[in-house]
Amino acid sequence: MTQDRARLLGSSQQRAADSAPHARGGPAPARGRPRPRAGSLRTLRYGSATLALIAASVATACTGAGSSASLATGGRVGGTLTVAAPSAPSSLDPAVGQPANETYSDLAYTPLIVQAANGTYQPGLAESWGYGPDNESFTIKLRPGVKFSDGTALNAEAVKAWIAHEMKPGNGGASYLATLKSVDVTGPLTLTLKFSSPAPDLEMVFGQILALGMIGSPRAVQAGTLAKATDGAGPYMLDSAATVSGATYTYVPNPYYWDKPAVHWSKVVVQVIASPTAALQALQSGQVQVAMDQPVTSVPAATKSGLKYVDPLTLLLGLGILDRDGKIDKPLGNVQVRQALNYAIDRSALAKVLGSGYGIPITQMAAPGWDSYDAALAQAYPYDPAKARQLLAAAGYPHGFTLPVVSVAAVGQDLLANALEGQLSAVGITVKPDITTNDGAYFQAMSSGTYPAATLSFGELPAAFDYEDLYGPDAAFNPFKTDSTQLTALDGKLSSASAGAEPTIAEQMQALLVDQAWFVPVAATPLVVLYQSDVTGVNATPQRNVVYMTEIRPAG
Repeated sequence: MTQDRARLLGSSQQRAADSAPHARGGPAPARGRPRPRAGSLRTLRYGSATLALIAASVATACTGAGSSASLATGGRVGGTLTVAAPSAPSSLDPAVGQPANETYSDLAYTPLIVQAANGTYQPGLAESWGYGPDNESFTIKLRPGVKFSDGTALNAEAVKAWIAHEMKPGNGGASYLATLKSVDVTGPLTLTLKFSSPAPDLEMVFGQILALGMIGSPRAVQAGTLAKATDGAGPYMLDSAATVSGATYTYVPNPYYWDKPAVHWSKVVVQVIASPTAALQALQSGQVQVAMDQPVTSVPAATKSGLKYVDPLTLLLGLGILDRDGKIDKPLGNVQVRQALNYAIDRSALAKVLGSGYGIPITQMAAPGWDSYDAALAQAYPYDPAKARQLLAAAGYPHGFTLPVVSVAAVGQDLLANALEGQLSAVGITVKPDITTNDGAYFQAMSSGTYPAATLSFGELPAAFDYEDLYGPDAAFNPFKTDSTQLTALDGKLSSASAGAEPTIAEQMQALLVDQAWFVPVAATPLVVLYQSDVTGVNATPQRNVVYMTEIRPAG
C-alpha cells in the first residue's frame, strides 16, 4: 500500500465493515505543507480541533504542565485488557506501519505531542513546542528523564535520528515533512526543524494521530528490529514470547516508563478478529473488553447485550466532480449544472442508508466538529428536484446529460454510486457507474483523466491538508488540474495563519467550494468502538474522533 491513499478512500476506517483493502494515491505535493500519508482516518479520520499555529517569534504552543505532568487519567491498575482489532499491523515500526496500526503503536510509543479528547494538544515526550515566523520552523523541548524500553535515554539526538528514519523513502516523514531543510540540535533536550515553506499543523503530525512523534530507540533503528518488536518510550512494550504475529499481540508494562500512574493494566492483549460478527460475539462472551473499528450495524445487538459504544463521525461520502472545466463532459464546466447535481440529491435518505441509520446528511466537505465546518452552509443545497431541472434548463441541458462515474466496491462507495444513478435519473441525468473491484484499479481510473466524476470517501484532517488532498491543482482528486486563484490565495493565507485566523480562512475556502459545487457531498458516517461497562476512557469525540488506547482504564 502506498503511503498517501487511505485518507481519500477512507477504508481504514471502514475496513471492519467491508473487509476491503485500503489505499490512496495522488501526486506529490507542489508545496511544502506536511502531506498526509495513508491511514486511519481513523484518522486520519483522525480528529482535529483548531490547531495552534503561531506565526510570530517562537512561542510555547502548549499550555500544559512541564516535565512533572502525568498523562494519567486516574483510576486503579487492572489485570489484563483484551482488545479485538480487525486487522494485524503491516509492521510494528511506527515509521513504516500505517496510522491505522495505532491500536498497536499507541501502547508502546508515547508521542511527542498528545491530542486530548477535547481536541487540544498536550505535552507528551515534548515538554513544550512552538512555531517560528510564518510557520517555517518548529522548536521542540523534550521532557527530561525519559527512557526507551531498552533503557537508553531519550534526547534531541534520538529525535533527530528518528526523523531521519521517518524520512526514508516510503516512510511517513517522506510525505509529511517533504520540505524539511534541516534538524538542528540546539541542546541535549532541544531541537529546531526548519522548512523551506510554511509547515502548519505539526502538532497533529507529531501526535498520536499521524504518528511521526512516536519515537523509537536509535539502537533499535540501527539494529533494524522495529518491524517485529517494539522499543519506544510508551507505557508498554511487546512481549514477543507471548505474541503470535498476525493473530495475538501481547504487551507488558515498560519498566523504564517515566509516567507510572499512566500504566493502567498489568497486561494488554490485542487479538486480530476480522469478522465483525465474531468480534461482537467475543465481547458478548467476555473474551474481549473492547472491539475497535466496528460497523454501525453491530450497535443494536451490542446495546441489547448491555455493551457500550462510541460512534464519532469519521467518514465522508460524496461525488467528486473531476472534470470541473468540462473538458470531456462539457455540461460539468457549467456551475449551474454542478449546482443542479447538488439540488437533485436526497441527502437525508442516502445518509440513513449509507450510515445504517447513524449517518447525517452533509452539503460541505466537512462534518460537524471539523475545523473547516461552517454551520451556515448546512442547508446550502436542500433536496429540490424542480430547482435542479430549472438550473439544467438554464444551462442549456433541459433533457439532462450522461455522467460516467468511477467507483469502488468498498466503504459504501458502490452503494452510493447505485443510489446516485437512481436519484439523478429523476432530473434527466444518466449516471453510468463503473464500479471497480479494488482500490488500486479505482485510483488508477480516477486519476487517468478518462472519467469526469468519481465517488469518494475520505476521513478527517485539518483544513490545511485538504487543499493538497482534494481540490488544489496537484490534488489526487483533481486529475484535470483545475485551478482557482481564489482558493490558491486562501490556501497561502491558511499555511501561515495564526490560531485565531485559521478557522475563518478555512470556512471561506469551504464556502467557495460549496458555491462553485466542485463536489456533491452526501453523508457523514460513523465508525464504532464497542466496549464492556467494566472499562472506561474509550474516548472518541467530534474534536478527536479516534480512541487513544492508553486512555482506556478499568472502570470504578
